Amino acid sequence: MHNETFIQPIYQPYLTTCRGQRTCSTYRTVYSVSVRQVKREILKVHSICCPGWKKKEPNSESCEEAVCRKPCQNGGTCVKPNMCRCPPGWGGRHCHVDIDECRRPTRYCPQVCINTRGSYRCGCNTGYTLEEDGRSCIRNKEYKPQVSVLAQQPEDSSNKLSNEVQDLRGLVTSLEQKLDSALSALQRLFPIKLSEIRSEQVQEFWERIRSLDRVDFLSDQLMYMEEKIGECSCRSNDIEIPVDLKR
Repeated sequence: MHNETFIQPIYQPYLTTCRGQRTCSTYRTVYSVSVRQVKREILKVHSICCPGWKKKEPNSESCEEAVCRKPCQNGGTCVKPNMCRCPPGWGGRHCHVDIDECRRPTRYCPQVCINTRGSYRCGCNTGYTLEEDGRSCIRNKEYKPQVSVLAQQPEDSSNKLSNEVQDLRGLVTSLEQKLDSALSALQRLFPIKLSEIRSEQVQEFWERIRSLDRVDFLSDQLMYMEEKIGECSCRSNDIEIPVDLKR
């Protein structure tokens, strides 16, 4: 409420003489300055923020600050609703996950990488010293590496080959027995002259004689395994597996 001045017209009646010596009533207008009280309504805008946003200041009209229901950790900043911008070395929605820089494809350290919470540090191999930059390694002048030659003996390979040879020996023995049986059957099938052999008898003989091919194949395999075992014995100088195959 406040007072304001305004010009107010005032109408004053009076009598005057009209034509025909008659008396007439009329009025005149006078103006006076008056004061009145005025009630002025001032419109004030009050904005309501959308979910996930809030005002930076109580009297601010814009909603520019994001809201994260779970606070950002390890120095992170809330940039979107429930989403944080994390400093280097941290990740995750709330910056709560430590990033292992040593597992990334990019090599941060030339020799040894040691992961720490939110960061990493470099180290050096034996005989080297870390320089002031925290990454480079310089070799110690007084360090003399010990050279040792380790003879690797293919024991596992030789043992494996020996087992395979034993298996092949067993197969050859089994096939030899089958061959003896086939020869016995052959003698029973052909007590007559060759000119008297029928086609059915030839077919049966052919089916039985096929086992001979398997014997020949396994013999070749045994020879190959013997050569391999001999190579292993030469390389290791202490592995010798004698093989005596009876065909």
